[in-house]
Amino acid sequence: MMILNLTDPDSIVSWWQVLPERHGPQLQAFERLRPQFALPIRAALRRIKADPELRQVFFRSMTAAKADETGFAPQRHYKDDPAEALLAA
Repeated sequence: MMILNLTDPDSIVSWWQVLPERHGPQLQAFERLRPQFALPIRAALRRIKADPELRQVFFRSMTAAKADETGFAPQRHYKDDPAEALLAA
């Protein structure tokens, strides 16, 4: 089990490395929603971007996260369905 300490950039980097595709967007949300942790999160992101190996993983994970955002089916309203589909359901 891993314990994340949002006041420690080393802890943040270690946690991010476990699952960058998920933890990258979560860090962005933490930074935005919890301003008391913004400075350590920014420091951790600077460390990630400064390391050549981690930088590659970071940009791949951000690309994957963006692809996931656009991968959702468009929201449709029930009124857009043909009557046959509504009756069949």
